[in-house]
Amino acid sequence: MSCYNITRSAEQLLDSYEDAAPSFSVHFYPDYWTLNNGPKFLYNNPIASILDDVRAHRIPVDYLELFDSARVPFYDGCMLVELLDYRPKKAKDPPLEKPERSRVALHPNDETLWANICLMNQRSGNKFTDTEVLELEAQILLQTAPPLCLDPDPHLTRIANHTLRVSTPSIPISLKRKAAAITPEEDESDKTRRAKIMQFMNQRQNRSHAPRYFVLSQSNLFLLTFT
Repeated sequence: MSCYNITRSAEQLLDSYEDAAPSFSVHFYPDYWTLNNGPKFLYNNPIASILDDVRAHRIPVDYLELFDSARVPFYDGCMLVELLDYRPKKAKDPPLEKPERSRVALHPNDETLWANICLMNQRSGNKFTDTEVLELEAQILLQTAPPLCLDPDPHLTRIANHTLRVSTPSIPISLKRKAAAITPEEDESDKTRRAKIMQFMNQRQNRSHAPRYFVLSQSNLFLLTFT
């Protein structure tokens, strides 16, 4: 039954690798955050989506290929992330000199399983057949999934399901702005921005377009934190 308690499993994992190096670290400051010793990012930066994954205790699937190429350490299929929070309790106070330290365990899911199989197939020269992929997925699930509950007792099934439900970390609200929190001025600005996107490369506008790669440049900065 203990394997159905996600919170307890995470605590055991953190205790087992208490002295191990973290997979990566996140530094929180009042106006920005950093990954490892990399550049500064604003909290509304597109790359901040990785923070949503950390808060939801799931492995960031969008960066699996980067983690693989950078040989980021994994522990029993999970990632250990160290959080260093320099933000003061009150907004007007200066940042803390010594951060509040904590660690969280990021767990894989079906999406990361499929992404890992795709990476393995890519390394093998895309030679995997459908049968080989299914066999590989079956072997991974046998090694990582909790044992099946084959007892037909409905009470035991309800207990197992309830334990799994209450111990699974809830997915927090995204750091991105929510529609309910947007002011009328921001909403009008957002509508104008969407209208411009809809007219992108419209020949009727008869305007020349010079492409910009701001998001791509931000991603390159992110890559530098692991190189």
